[in-house]
Amino acid sequence: MSPPDHATSGSARMYEFFVRRPIALTSLLVLLLVTSAIAFSRLPLQLLPSGLQQARLTIFLPNPGATAQENEARVARVVEEQLQTLSGIERVRSFIEADMVRVRVTFDANVDMDLAKAEVRDRLERARPQLPETVEQIQLWSSDADQMPIIWFGILHGDDEDRSGWLVDRVVKPRLEAVAGVSRVEIFGVLEDSMRILLDEQRVEAAQLDLGDLIRRLSADNFAQPLGEFEDGGRRYLLRSDMRFAGEQQVGDYPVTDKLRIRDLGEVVKVKSVRDRLTRIDGSYAYFAIAFKDSQSNVVDVSRALKRRIEELGDEPELAGQLTFLPFGTQGEIIESSLDQLKSSAFIGGGLALLVLFVFLRRVRLTLCVAAGVPISALLALAWEYFTGGSFNVLTMAGITLGVGMLVDNAVVVVENISRLHALGLDGRRAAIQGTSEIALAVTLSTLTSVVVFLPLIFMTEQPMLRIMFAALGVPLCSLQIFSLLVALVFLPVVAARLQGPRPRWLERCALALVPIAMIPARLLHGLLWLLEKLRAGAWLVLGALARTLLRWIVPLRFALVAAAWAAALWWSYELVSSARFAAQRGLPGPSQWQAGLVLAVAALLTWLVGWKLRDWRDAPAAPPAATVARGRPVLPILERIDAWNRAVAAWAIGHRFAAVVLGVGAMLTIFVPMTRMTVTPFGEDSNTDYLEFDVEFSSDFDLSESSEQMGRYEDWLVARQAELGFDHYACNFSREGGEIELFWDDRQPPSRLEKLRDRLHVELPQLPGHKIRFWGDEDEASRSRTLTSFTLRGPESTELERIGAQAIRLLEAVPGLQSVASPLQAAPDQLRVLFDREKAHGMGVDPQMAQQTISWVLRGFPLPRYHDRDREIPFLIEYDSTSTAGMETLRDLSVFNGSSRVALSAFADVEVARGTRAIYRENGQTTFTIQARVADPTRMKELQEAGLRALSALDLPRGYSIDTSEGAMQRQQEEFSELGRALMLSVALVFLLMVVLFESPLSEARRASAGLVDLVLILCEAVVPALSVLMTIPFAVLGSLWLLYLLGTAMDSIGYIGLIILAGIVVNNGIVLIDCFHRLREEGMERTAAVVEGCGRRLRPILMTALTTVIGLVPMATQEPSQNSLDYRALATCVAGGLACSTLFALWIVPVAYTLLDDAVGWLGRQLKWWTRPREARRAAAAPVAHGA
Repeated sequence: MSPPDHATSGSARMYEFFVRRPIALTSLLVLLLVTSAIAFSRLPLQLLPSGLQQARLTIFLPNPGATAQENEARVARVVEEQLQTLSGIERVRSFIEADMVRVRVTFDANVDMDLAKAEVRDRLERARPQLPETVEQIQLWSSDADQMPIIWFGILHGDDEDRSGWLVDRVVKPRLEAVAGVSRVEIFGVLEDSMRILLDEQRVEAAQLDLGDLIRRLSADNFAQPLGEFEDGGRRYLLRSDMRFAGEQQVGDYPVTDKLRIRDLGEVVKVKSVRDRLTRIDGSYAYFAIAFKDSQSNVVDVSRALKRRIEELGDEPELAGQLTFLPFGTQGEIIESSLDQLKSSAFIGGGLALLVLFVFLRRVRLTLCVAAGVPISALLALAWEYFTGGSFNVLTMAGITLGVGMLVDNAVVVVENISRLHALGLDGRRAAIQGTSEIALAVTLSTLTSVVVFLPLIFMTEQPMLRIMFAALGVPLCSLQIFSLLVALVFLPVVAARLQGPRPRWLERCALALVPIAMIPARLLHGLLWLLEKLRAGAWLVLGALARTLLRWIVPLRFALVAAAWAAALWWSYELVSSARFAAQRGLPGPSQWQAGLVLAVAALLTWLVGWKLRDWRDAPAAPPAATVARGRPVLPILERIDAWNRAVAAWAIGHRFAAVVLGVGAMLTIFVPMTRMTVTPFGEDSNTDYLEFDVEFSSDFDLSESSEQMGRYEDWLVARQAELGFDHYACNFSREGGEIELFWDDRQPPSRLEKLRDRLHVELPQLPGHKIRFWGDEDEASRSRTLTSFTLRGPESTELERIGAQAIRLLEAVPGLQSVASPLQAAPDQLRVLFDREKAHGMGVDPQMAQQTISWVLRGFPLPRYHDRDREIPFLIEYDSTSTAGMETLRDLSVFNGSSRVALSAFADVEVARGTRAIYRENGQTTFTIQARVADPTRMKELQEAGLRALSALDLPRGYSIDTSEGAMQRQQEEFSELGRALMLSVALVFLLMVVLFESPLSEARRASAGLVDLVLILCEAVVPALSVLMTIPFAVLGSLWLLYLLGTAMDSIGYIGLIILAGIVVNNGIVLIDCFHRLREEGMERTAAVVEGCGRRLRPILMTALTTVIGLVPMATQEPSQNSLDYRALATCVAGGLACSTLFALWIVPVAYTLLDDAVGWLGRQLKWWTRPREARRAAAAPVAHGA
């Protein structure tokens, strides 16, 4: 039978224009490829797209010797008040501890960061006069994605720290910064030189000096400032006053009184600053360094050059082997390893997809023709990235790798339709023109559905990071799909028209020689199908015999079983309702009342099954129907057999629509199994798999030598078991309050192995008195855990908040199900407090403020304006000799100058020991107090968090204090899921509207000219039917994704969520192709059921080809273990592959069922509307013959 000729349509004339001008199209293609190749060579290379991390600035304000409370009151609040005047700020967070304040300012995504930095510096200059004079140099750190460090490395040094520090500062740092493309190198841990005036306390007391006056004079006399400019002899001069000290001798000669000099009261020395933190790497003391590149340089090139220079420094004779360099990682290596992994996945997946195409097409030239569209589309998509200002990064490459299997979809459908028409008798050119015009609408619609799903994600999400991440992955994938559509509809028909027809003789001989090899997969598949058929027949017989035996015993007792089921259901429902009411009255977590209704519904279903269906099942045939039993050796090829089975399944589903719906709903209900058991990781909180870290907190402060000894015991324990534990390097960083130890592996480790190692270390690490061990991912990271939850209190004053927090801890400890309630109070250190008696101080003529300043600078010194030492400035301090001021007794005997004499501190003040605060957290101007608790049953996380909030509602909160409900892990995860849900629903709505607009219903054209209101409603409904039918494939795609993730044990991570959104636009393609074929066959006059069954058969090959090429193309990406420092895309590929495979299997019979059901519903609605919109007399006349006949 020859196909109908549609060559007179407008689209056919357009494709005829393309097919008849091969030279023009070839020239256009070459022009596009050359332009794209040039653009790709200039495409910037980055690790992550710009803006993926929120733009933020971190302000470091060191204030040595100050407590956390003092830093909060005198530093953090002052800076926060100045920052509140800036616009474009999303959040201001302050982390306050002894000696240091860190303020992190997060900006809106649209803020100009250069201007923001300038404004922040201006506000800091305004705040400087209000800050304590002890605050040292303020540092500003930018952490936007464009300024990420390109390399992290350690510098191991020996015992001569003075020599090592000089080499690092004078040799290593300048040579690394001289590498082309490096903007700066920052090295942490090198002691800074400082100039210090060390006073003898006894000499100062004997001289009866006012040290406050001396400090003010020294601060005022050590300065340099411009005075103006003048001209002399036609030359212009700048006048500058320089009163800075020129050397130690000049400082020592500074006059204190007419007869005293500073050297008479002490000594002036140039020494190293006091160290407050040490780092050891693999047992050796070390510095930690990071390097940054300038904005114009290539990340990979700079990383390679910098790593080569570091290797060369290790051999420098000037260093004489005193320094050892240990790179931890480079951004360039991360980019290269990630891209290499994705390239490998793309090439392997593309090769497997090409093999699938060859199996189906069985034509080498057509297969290569389709495969050529993959690199062409990828190159055009990368050129689009260049011209739109994008970059080539790991997310871009991930989008291209993900789309490799999808790129052939459009080409496969076009080529398959052209080949089918050619097989029906059309010549090559006519088959190309008509085949492309017939399928153009379907492939265009399927491509647009894949594109529109990203619109809500790119433009409408409230989280900028998610929007940028989705755009970085989605834009390349969308452009890839659009360019593949362009290649399939414009360039491919030109080539396919000339490849149709008989093969040349030499090619025919080659094809015949390859037949035995090509038949191997078919024979293996045939053997597998034969084995499955035998197993099915045997299982039917065995299970049938077993079922009939059981039913012979059960059927006579069926009414007793029904009664017992209802009795159990009623008792269980009563217990559930009682428990729910009891829990609700006491504010405790408990079961929901809807569970009782579910139990009764199950009992009703069992009643129907047991009471009415058991007898039918008992009388069922003992063997499967004869039509399903394999007889003899099949003669049809495998694809034809699959086609026959597909038509049989579609016919059965249409004939038994109720059973098919029940089967589909039952399959969907199984989604609760993976949903409740799979591992889910919130956005941006994926577990790292190449290091393990734990912290050690000391209950009391030590000096650095004692801290080194304490941390060394953990290091010795780890080194003794290094071969057993398997780590390659370790780093120990410690201070007086505690330390951190990190274990590093050269190769990426499976998360399961690290989890087992973490559990082992929890048990086996030395349990030293006064130490608290906390692993990264435990209590301080409750948001990452499925067993930890947090509750946050907010208020203006930290002291009052601590009091309220102590009450909150007692309330939470009383909540059943919450365990190990922890708070910042548990880690609070002891501290000394000086309590002034104001009356005594006033009577002795002592100003308490002056007394406080005296104590402060006596204990920690006073920072003077920085000392100018050659080409640099170093800290300049005045302080007592440390050996003269040590101990509690020295503090009690400290004397304060009252203007005429010195008064002992003990005369008007007391010193006591009290619990202090180790750290204070503030957010947006308010202090926060976070309490964390372990959840006994992770499945009740939400219930227990709500119970904890109800318990905290009993707190009598003063005005200005509140309970924050937005910081919990479940709350944040629910917000993420709700936002994703809204994006998914909007994506589905856009797909639906797009199909409604573009799906022309051929059955409504005859009524368009004289359409009334009823006809317009029916026309709209007929347009909605195919769209709704296609949407039925999306739930089964989600079902397949979650089941495959669960079966493979792959955790759903932040990138994996994208796969679910992508599926909404991909899986509908199969349904679109089916519905388009149904409409065409019905337009040709075929009855609906026959058209549906025939359409399922005709579109089976392209559907299987597109699904298999995509799924098999994703297999390497889904199974390949990520290399070191590369991103993990397994969840993304698994979601797409599993969802597409499951949706394809269900679409071949769910779409026909949904289509026929909705079509019948529209027909019934049309009859009802026509009946009720008739005049009343017409309805009575139509009903009269019916009544008469009755």
